[in-house]
Amino acid sequence: MDDFIQLAEEVTIHKIRSAWHEIARVYNEVAARYGLTLSMGFVLLTLYEDEGTPVTKIAPRMGMEPNSLSRTLKNMEDKALIYRRKDEVDKRKVYICPTEHGKQMRKVALKAVYQLHDAIVEDVPQEKVNAFFEVINQVSSSVEKFRTEAKEL
Repeated sequence: MDDFIQLAEEVTIHKIRSAWHEIARVYNEVAARYGLTLSMGFVLLTLYEDEGTPVTKIAPRMGMEPNSLSRTLKNMEDKALIYRRKDEVDKRKVYICPTEHGKQMRKVALKAVYQLHDAIVEDVPQEKVNAFFEVINQVSSSVEKFRTEAKEL
């Protein structure tokens, strides 16, 4: 076995990244059947169906960069999944609202999320799922700690 592969297999970050890429691939396969992308599906899941969501709240909720979100939102508008609505009082505020088609695709995205979730929890004992959540929550804390320490690198 090559040294990189052996080292990568022993590093938690490699396992997290590999798992996420596998998840992203399968979600993109499902999304592509509907002419969507993973990012579009996640945007639809972050939107409030009735009143919409302020555009400034979407990127932070998804952990996405605002410039990437702009392209995604533009593509979603082109596909008639969303529309923009200005606030009645403060015209500077813009809400992203799902269209009827967007609401239908949101249901598809939600179904895909829950189907994968169910497949995982069906195959993994509950105590391991609980341990996973403990670990992944700690990973977030460790990442934040690293962020402050990495400034010294």
